Amino acid sequence: MSDFWVLARKEIMSLIRDKKLLFGLIIVPLIIYPTMGKVMQLGMETAQGETHVVIVSFDDGPYGRVLVNALTAAPNVTVTLINSSSLQGALNRAYQEKQNVLVVIPRNFSDSIEGNRIATVEVYGIFHSIGTGVRESVSESRINAVINVLSEEIAKLKLKNLNVGQPEAFLHPVRAESRSFINHHIVNASPSLVSGVLTSQAISLPLIVFLMVTITAQMAAGAVAAEKENKTLETLLTLPVKRTTIVASKISGTAVMGLIAALAYMVGLKSYLGSFTTETGVTLRELGLGITPTGMLLFALVVFLTIVFALSLAMILAVFAEDVQSANTVVSSVILPLAFPAFILMFTDINELPALARYGLLADPFTHPILAYRYALSGSYGLMALSLVYLSALSLVTLYFAARIFSSEKVLTAKISWGRKKRKSG
Repeated sequence: MSDFWVLARKEIMSLIRDKKLLFGLIIVPLIIYPTMGKVMQLGMETAQGETHVVIVSFDDGPYGRVLVNALTAAPNVTVTLINSSSLQGALNRAYQEKQNVLVVIPRNFSDSIEGNRIATVEVYGIFHSIGTGVRESVSESRINAVINVLSEEIAKLKLKNLNVGQPEAFLHPVRAESRSFINHHIVNASPSLVSGVLTSQAISLPLIVFLMVTITAQMAAGAVAAEKENKTLETLLTLPVKRTTIVASKISGTAVMGLIAALAYMVGLKSYLGSFTTETGVTLRELGLGITPTGMLLFALVVFLTIVFALSLAMILAVFAEDVQSANTVVSSVILPLAFPAFILMFTDINELPALARYGLLADPFTHPILAYRYALSGSYGLMALSLVYLSALSLVTLYFAARIFSSEKVLTAKISWGRKKRKSG
């Protein structure tokens, strides 16, 4: 077995033995994130459960009874009729009986409808605690939906009584049919639905890249700083092994763990973010978007080169740290500002930015996995190839400087005081 594989295996085993590291790599993304997502999903399902409605009617006409019947027939709505002489009394009773909504039908409700005036129904959301208010919001939307349907049906009946042949043409004289044109395809879906699908992709990937880069960089820096702090780096450098082999083995070993971390975070965050997304009924395939095997291979290469760049940069920075804590500090102070601009792509398309901002983001290596994923979806393999060329050149440069530093005595002597004043002797 070559020296490279021996050292790479040693690096991987050293990382695996670190229980705190394994917790951050596996337990957090694969267990905690999905569990949080399930809890939030359970909360949303509870909020969207049965709506309990209390109705107090002060109207003696026919349309008050029609509204009560419409609410009673509505799905996921339980209606309780109460008698009360005042609004405050009805509110107090609804609160005491743990109801979600109070619907008040005023005295002039039927008279207003029959007199061709606007009839108003009062809807009160009953808040029993200072929480999220999701249940009350869902309940209100259900009541409003029933009222809107009833209002339209009453309008149709009135128009029919006026011998109008097509009431719909009077109620809705203009109708819009929304479709989308994306990736040179016409899709029978509104832009809002398409936007919902694309937004879910735009939000999740920057988070994954940010976590992946920061964790793998701190892993690499911590490994170098630990050996430097424990005085084992000097022993390693005295072995009859090329220092470039040492650098390559350290980066390769940490890259394996970095890829495992990236995969774990992709799975965990996909489950976590899935608890926030609503069913749009539109898939990426229906939008003419999808990742082919070629696109997946190119995307994997972009992710790998991004990790290699982050690791080699972290190893260079770790050389200037005295211990693991200072290594994490120096890596965070450099890597985080570089990775943070990727969040801009959550909210905007890079092609819509001014030229200076666009080229600034393209110069940042940590934005390329996000762009590469979008290019893979649309089949823009030429742009992915440009990302690969840029990341390859950047990775080679940082690897070269890492090898040069490890080939010199600076790897043992370089230090950053981080503002700490040295005590003067004497």
